[in-house]
Formats: sequence, C-alpha cells, structure tokens
Amino acid sequence: MVELRVLGPDDWRLWRELRLAALTEAPQAFEATLADWQGNGDREERWRARLAIPGSHNVIALAGDRPLGMVSGVPIGEGVVELISL
Repeated sequence: MVELRVLGPDDWRLWRELRLAALTEAPQAFEATLADWQGNGDREERWRARLAIPGSHNVIALAGDRPLGMVSGVPIGEGVVELISL
C-alpha cells in the first residue's frame, strides 16, 4: 500500500535524502542543481526553511518505510500554488 505523508520542518532529513537522490538521478527535471544543495547549500537550517515556507505543500509517497517519490508546491499568488518539485 502506498501512503502519502505531508512533511514539515522536522522531516528535513527525509526530504534531504529524497531531494538529493532526485537531483542525482534526473538533473534535467529540475531548475536547481545537485551542486546548489551540496557543500555550503547542504545545511540543516536551509532544509528546514525550505519545508517551512508558509503555504507550501511538501508530500512524499511511501511503500512501508521505502520512499517512492515526492512533490512540492509553493504559493505564488492568491489561491495559486506553483509545482516546483516532482
């Protein structure tokens, strides 16, 4: 069974794991690069801040304990959310 889980700032380690894997496996699918999120960009406070954007929606799909995918959207206007990660 696939479970959808909404993430918050305390889930930053899981989000980090999935995001870095996605940027590694399909770099062409993202505007950001793996290098943007490594080195100086790979800080707990940055990951937490990313998940704490007011009005954002960050969801992962799990099969048991195994992450299958992720999706993220951030508000860009009244009632409008932009999909920024999938």
